[in-house]
Amino acid sequence: MAEKTPTSSKSVSGKAFDWAVLRRVLRFAAPYRSLLLGAGFLSVALGAVTTIRPYLVQVAVDFAVEDGDLSMLRWSIAALMLTLVLEGIGQWFFVLATNELGQKVIRDVRVRLFGQLLHYRAAFFDRTPVGQLVTRTVSDVETMADIFAEGLLVIFGDLFKISVMVVAMFLLFDPGMVAVSLSVVPILYVATRWFQTSIKGAFTDVRNQVAALNSFVQERITGMAVVQLFGREGEEARRFDAINQRHRDANVKSIWYFSLFFPIIDMLSALSIGLAIWYGGWRSLVDPGSVSIGDLTALIMFINMLYRPLRQLADRFNTLQMGMVASDRVLKLVEKTEQLERPGSHSATRLNGQVEFDEVNFGYLEDQQVLHGVNLSARPGEMLALVGSTGSGKSTLIGLLAGMYHPNQGTVRVDGVSVADWDFNALRSRLALVQQDVFLFSDTVRNNVTLYRSMPDARIWEAAAEMGIKDFLEGLPGGLDYDVKERGGMLSTGQRQLLAFLRAYLANPDVLILDEATSSVDSQSEAWIQRATEKITQGRTSVVVAHRLATVLHADRIAVLEHGKVVEQGTHAELLEAGGVYANLYAKQFFGSQD
Repeated sequence: MAEKTPTSSKSVSGKAFDWAVLRRVLRFAAPYRSLLLGAGFLSVALGAVTTIRPYLVQVAVDFAVEDGDLSMLRWSIAALMLTLVLEGIGQWFFVLATNELGQKVIRDVRVRLFGQLLHYRAAFFDRTPVGQLVTRTVSDVETMADIFAEGLLVIFGDLFKISVMVVAMFLLFDPGMVAVSLSVVPILYVATRWFQTSIKGAFTDVRNQVAALNSFVQERITGMAVVQLFGREGEEARRFDAINQRHRDANVKSIWYFSLFFPIIDMLSALSIGLAIWYGGWRSLVDPGSVSIGDLTALIMFINMLYRPLRQLADRFNTLQMGMVASDRVLKLVEKTEQLERPGSHSATRLNGQVEFDEVNFGYLEDQQVLHGVNLSARPGEMLALVGSTGSGKSTLIGLLAGMYHPNQGTVRVDGVSVADWDFNALRSRLALVQQDVFLFSDTVRNNVTLYRSMPDARIWEAAAEMGIKDFLEGLPGGLDYDVKERGGMLSTGQRQLLAFLRAYLANPDVLILDEATSSVDSQSEAWIQRATEKITQGRTSVVVAHRLATVLHADRIAVLEHGKVVEQGTHAELLEAGGVYANLYAKQFFGSQD
């Protein structure tokens, strides 16, 4: 089956130029208005200076060469050289200004986009491929710079230059000769409009295929161990080949439009020159002296200069189109404010640790409920253990408590205040979460356990000693300076769990959340973690999702979940005496029997 493109379902606008997108992009250029206006002024000045050159050639031919006036020839050549120097200097400043403007804009857009990604709801990342987000944040944002560096201002300058040249041609030469030479312009207009409309769809397809390619490669590299262990290399190679072929086809399609359009421009340019020579020659035969050699030479120069920006204009417009397609994709993400977390205003420097789940209903999808009317609570300093089979909703309760998701119905409260009313930074700064699947950054042990907070090494070693894992840290090459590589790939699962516990311990939380933190570790690591758990939970509210019941035998309250409902609550002794679901789980784990 062919790999689906993440954005293939999105429609492509048929408009060749989208002013709405351009206005949204220009909002980011507002802080650099002076740079934008300066570049615009330079583009106008360059258009005016460029049109002087054919006139100087006409003067040199008609008044210097034909009359043998050496002084006039020297003056004409000097003026022509001065014009070229001024044009070169102006072009240098123009390129510098437009590129600086583009880089400043994309810097602001990238910072804004990444800042929003940091505050998007967890549900957004559940539905969006990581590779697609990387494409938006890196390559699509980079393409936006072309709107300013090679698109908008350059197009404005080219249009001004074309307008000035057309006016100058009619003022300097025989209007009939100019009209005949430009009679092919309507054909050029039709070809350009067709090209602009067609290339936008091709460029949109290219960006979609780039996103699909990035998403596929990112996921397969991340999951390479699974691919290799299950012998799926051949199948994944075939799927990559199919995606790569679609990427190739999208690029070839856009190249096809270019290869067809540019020869049309060259043919029309040659036709215009031929018409100018034919009409000028005919006029000079019918009315000798009406068209001079200088007129014809300058007019041919004007035509060449006119078609050059016309040819470049199409190319620049295509660059602008590509930038606008990328901008539309980026801005849709930037403007997706409904996906942002909506923190409340309640804040506190410390938490008492009262946790409540009041008639909580929740589903990741509207028609698939995970939790059904959950009622649970933990008083300050208590340990609340959540046990049950896989898929019963234990980890979902943890996500709701941390504010990663919000209930469809009911309320989750911390210290009597709904989680939705808390300032998330204030709440989460007093929570510490240790998950089953520990994420470590490609960095040192020190930075992974402190999360880049300023903290003396002595405090880290002291905490490690209190947890009983100092020997483990000392055994790592370089100790705290040991680079764990991407996702902690240089460490075992148990070692990553130990660092996650140390990270939580150093955070000194008021509420500790352990999400099956010992389910994938060996007995030695579990013993270390058990000692650390006993120490870190002292005097703190703890919510522990447990796979191994041995870790929660001394919990103040144990809640048993099945199919998103709390079926039993009580202490270990109370639940054993009740002889229900918990007693069966206990018997199975400890005695291999459910009797």
